[in-house]
Amino acid sequence: MVEHSLKDVVKAMCKAYPGGREAMAGALGMTITRFNNNLYEKNGCRFFEVSELEAMEDISGTNCLADYFARRRGALLVEKPKFEELDRVDLFSRAMRTAAARGQVDQIIEKALEDGVIEQHEAEEIIEHHRRHLAAREEEIGAIIALFSRKKK
Repeated sequence: MVEHSLKDVVKAMCKAYPGGREAMAGALGMTITRFNNNLYEKNGCRFFEVSELEAMEDISGTNCLADYFARRRGALLVEKPKFEELDRVDLFSRAMRTAAARGQVDQIIEKALEDGVIEQHEAEEIIEHHRRHLAAREEEIGAIIALFSRKKK
Protein backbone atom coordinates (compact mmCIF):
# COMPACT_ATOMS: atom_id res chain seq x y z
CA MET A 1 0.00 0.00 0.00
CA VAL A 2 1.28 3.44 -0.90
CA GLU A 3 0.46 5.93 1.81
CA HIS A 4 -0.61 9.21 0.20
CA SER A 5 -1.50 11.07 3.41
CA LEU A 6 -0.59 10.95 7.07
CA LYS A 7 -4.04 9.47 7.73
CA ASP A 8 -3.14 6.63 5.37
CA VAL A 9 0.15 6.20 7.24
CA VAL A 10 -1.65 5.91 10.59
CA LYS A 11 -4.12 3.41 9.13
CA ALA A 12 -1.26 1.31 7.68
CA MET A 13 0.59 1.28 11.01
CA CYS A 14 -2.61 0.24 12.80
CA LYS A 15 -3.21 -2.51 10.26
CA ALA A 16 0.33 -3.82 10.84
CA TYR A 17 -0.13 -3.91 14.63
CA PRO A 18 -1.84 -6.97 16.12
CA GLY A 19 -5.25 -5.87 17.34
CA GLY A 20 -5.40 -2.98 14.89
CA ARG A 21 -6.57 0.50 15.70
CA GLU A 22 -8.04 -0.36 19.08
CA ALA A 23 -4.81 -1.99 20.25
CA MET A 24 -2.77 0.93 18.91
CA ALA A 25 -4.96 3.37 20.83
CA GLY A 26 -4.44 1.34 24.00
CA ALA A 27 -0.68 1.19 23.45
CA LEU A 28 -0.66 4.99 23.24
CA GLY A 29 -2.77 5.28 26.39
CA MET A 30 -5.80 6.61 24.49
CA THR A 31 -9.38 5.49 24.20
CA ILE A 32 -10.45 4.36 20.76
CA THR A 33 -12.81 7.34 20.64
CA ARG A 34 -9.99 9.82 21.27
CA PHE A 35 -7.77 7.99 18.77
CA ASN A 36 -10.45 8.22 16.07
CA ASN A 37 -11.15 11.86 16.93
CA ASN A 38 -7.45 12.65 16.46
CA LEU A 39 -7.28 10.61 13.24
CA TYR A 40 -10.29 12.31 11.67
CA GLU A 41 -9.79 15.67 13.44
CA LYS A 42 -13.29 15.63 14.92
CA ASN A 43 -14.82 17.09 18.07
CA GLY A 44 -12.19 19.79 18.34
CA CYS A 45 -9.28 17.32 18.28
CA ARG A 46 -6.10 17.99 16.36
CA PHE A 47 -4.28 15.38 14.33
CA PHE A 48 -1.62 13.36 16.15
CA GLU A 49 1.58 15.01 17.35
CA VAL A 50 4.85 13.98 15.68
CA SER A 51 5.89 12.15 18.86
CA GLU A 52 2.67 10.11 18.72
CA LEU A 53 3.26 9.26 15.05
CA GLU A 54 6.82 8.17 15.88
CA ALA A 55 5.51 6.05 18.76
CA MET A 56 2.99 4.39 16.42
CA GLU A 57 5.79 3.57 13.99
CA ASP A 58 7.88 2.07 16.79
CA ILE A 59 4.93 0.14 18.21
CA SER A 60 3.91 -1.22 14.80
CA GLY A 61 7.48 -2.13 13.85
CA THR A 62 7.00 -0.51 10.44
CA ASN A 63 8.78 2.18 8.44
CA CYS A 64 5.54 3.72 7.16
CA LEU A 65 6.15 7.17 8.63
CA ALA A 66 9.77 7.35 7.53
CA ASP A 67 8.83 6.15 4.05
CA TYR A 68 6.03 8.74 3.83
CA PHE A 69 8.45 11.58 4.61
CA ALA A 70 11.06 10.19 2.22
CA ARG A 71 8.47 10.06 -0.57
CA ARG A 72 7.38 13.63 0.19
CA ARG A 73 10.89 14.80 -0.61
CA GLY A 74 11.45 12.46 -3.55
CA ALA A 75 13.90 10.42 -1.50
CA LEU A 76 14.27 6.69 -1.13
CA LEU A 77 14.16 4.97 2.25
CA VAL A 78 16.72 2.18 2.51
CA GLU A 79 17.36 0.14 5.64
CA LYS A 80 20.96 -0.41 6.68
CA PRO A 81 21.77 -4.13 6.87
CA LYS A 82 22.39 -5.57 10.31
CA PHE A 83 25.93 -6.89 10.24
CA GLU A 84 25.19 -9.87 12.49
CA GLU A 85 22.69 -11.15 9.90
CA LEU A 86 25.07 -10.96 6.96
CA ASP A 87 26.69 -13.94 5.29
CA ARG A 88 27.04 -15.21 1.73
CA VAL A 89 23.64 -16.90 1.84
CA ASP A 90 22.04 -13.60 2.87
CA LEU A 91 23.85 -11.83 0.01
CA PHE A 92 22.54 -14.40 -2.47
CA SER A 93 19.02 -13.96 -1.09
CA ARG A 94 19.32 -10.19 -1.42
CA ALA A 95 20.55 -10.53 -5.01
CA MET A 96 17.57 -12.72 -5.87
CA ARG A 97 15.14 -10.22 -4.32
CA THR A 98 16.78 -7.42 -6.31
CA ALA A 99 16.52 -9.41 -9.55
CA ALA A 100 12.90 -10.32 -8.83
CA ALA A 101 12.06 -6.67 -8.12
CA ARG A 102 13.62 -5.58 -11.42
CA GLY A 103 11.77 -8.34 -13.25
CA GLN A 104 8.51 -7.18 -11.74
CA VAL A 105 9.14 -3.61 -12.95
CA ASP A 106 9.88 -4.90 -16.44
CA GLN A 107 6.69 -7.01 -16.46
CA ILE A 108 4.57 -4.05 -15.38
CA ILE A 109 6.12 -1.89 -18.10
CA GLU A 110 5.53 -4.60 -20.71
CA LYS A 111 1.89 -4.96 -19.68
CA ALA A 112 1.37 -1.19 -19.65
CA LEU A 113 2.77 -0.93 -23.18
CA GLU A 114 0.38 -3.52 -24.63
CA ASP A 115 -1.91 -0.73 -25.84
CA GLY A 116 1.00 1.57 -26.69
CA VAL A 117 0.23 4.12 -23.95
CA ILE A 118 1.20 4.33 -20.29
CA GLU A 119 -1.77 5.68 -18.34
CA GLN A 120 -1.34 7.65 -15.11
CA HIS A 121 -2.27 4.71 -12.86
CA GLU A 122 0.17 2.49 -14.77
CA ALA A 123 2.93 5.09 -14.38
CA GLU A 124 2.28 5.22 -10.64
CA GLU A 125 2.52 1.42 -10.41
CA ILE A 126 5.74 1.40 -12.43
CA ILE A 127 7.29 4.08 -10.22
CA GLU A 128 6.24 2.31 -7.02
CA HIS A 129 7.81 -0.98 -8.10
CA HIS A 130 10.87 0.81 -9.46
CA ARG A 131 11.36 2.40 -6.02
CA ARG A 132 11.19 -1.05 -4.47
CA HIS A 133 13.78 -2.32 -6.96
CA LEU A 134 16.13 0.58 -6.20
CA ALA A 135 15.72 0.07 -2.45
CA ALA A 136 16.47 -3.65 -2.81
CA ARG A 137 19.58 -2.92 -4.89
CA GLU A 138 20.78 -0.28 -2.42
CA GLU A 139 20.35 -2.72 0.48
CA GLU A 140 22.16 -5.44 -1.50
CA ILE A 141 25.16 -3.21 -2.22
CA GLY A 142 25.28 -1.99 1.38
CA ALA A 143 25.28 -5.59 2.60
CA ILE A 144 28.12 -6.57 0.24
CA ILE A 145 30.23 -3.64 1.38
CA ALA A 146 29.45 -4.29 5.06
CA LEU A 147 30.31 -7.99 4.81
CA PHE A 148 33.52 -7.67 2.80
CA SER A 149 35.01 -4.39 4.04
CA ARG A 150 38.27 -4.56 5.98
CA LYS A 151 37.71 -4.26 9.66
CA LYS A 152 39.46 -1.36 11.38
CA LYS A 153 42.00 -2.48 13.95
